[in-house]
Amino acid sequence: MKKLILILTLLLLPALASAQNLKNPSVATFTASADHASITKYMIGYFLPGAVDPVTTADLGKPTPDAQNVCQVTLNVMPLSFNANYTAKVKAVAGTAESVWSEASNPFDRVPGPPSKPVVK
Repeated sequence: MKKLILILTLLLLPALASAQNLKNPSVATFTASADHASITKYMIGYFLPGAVDPVTTADLGKPTPDAQNVCQVTLNVMPLSFNANYTAKVKAVAGTAESVWSEASNPFDRVPGPPSKPVVK
């Protein structure tokens, strides 16, 4: 019986861990567009659950893809509200033409950081 409980626990732990939301992600990773050479920039949009339009967007520039055609960008802009369950989507922009939004990322939360220490000047 103990072995069965141990096996079930080990099988369920990865599922439980993957269901947890990320907190304050700092990097966006996405596959470069098939026509990356003609892309002007990539945009990231932050979406609330079920929303069609993003809460806010940010310009990701045009990062250079790695050997696996994956782009990685440090995030400098996040949604303003805290404690909301967001997903992120990316789209490619070529001049005035824009692709549709990508599939949604894993859910993540934006949570406030610890209070800063007061500084006396």
